Amino acid sequence: MAPDTPNGEMDAPEWPGGPVTGTIRTVTGSPGGRREEKRRQTHERIFDEAMRLFRERGFDNVAVGDIAHAAGVSVPTFYAHYESKDHLILALPTPQDVVRLVRSFPADMPTVELLRTVMVTTLTSGGGLEEPDRVLGRWRIIAASPSLRLRAAGFERATAEMVLRALPEEEAAVSPRTQVTVTALMSAYTQILLRWAESDGKRPVEDVIGEVLGALRDLNP
Repeated sequence: MAPDTPNGEMDAPEWPGGPVTGTIRTVTGSPGGRREEKRRQTHERIFDEAMRLFRERGFDNVAVGDIAHAAGVSVPTFYAHYESKDHLILALPTPQDVVRLVRSFPADMPTVELLRTVMVTTLTSGGGLEEPDRVLGRWRIIAASPSLRLRAAGFERATAEMVLRALPEEEAAVSPRTQVTVTALMSAYTQILLRWAESDGKRPVEDVIGEVLGALRDLNP
């Protein structure tokens, strides 16, 4: 199988504190411009072909070169759109989108209630980030790959860091309780996505959220 990166090494996810690339909203340029539209179409074609190949062969059996060939682009063009296969399938949101979503709810909402609402909004209506059907499609593939399930933890921590930065500064900066709560809830969010995907989307996502968060709540003495 061809290496996943130009130098043959596996790309690591962007860790908290570093720049976030290879995200859901990678395409940049002048809104509405012809060049921007062409780039957007290429971006989506690469994603669609990658997903098709992952479904047919399994994530670990598809190389970046296979995706590029199927999408009709060069390998360097793939890397101009996605940092790695991991970033394509695990798809971090942008910090700006996390801020917009978190701050669309009342600032005085308790952290647990806020993040539960964010989870429900994201997985039922998309919350302006990604359509739920597309999320489910990605996580079906992640759930079927032991290597991706492990690597999801790195992206989970990066998302938790973005959420903490989106909270009111005085809350996130000085409260260890808030930091632990957000980290635990992002871990729960991964479990929600995995369980939902393992049911093939047949279970209402609200039920899965309630089950996982209920188990987390029951751990509190």
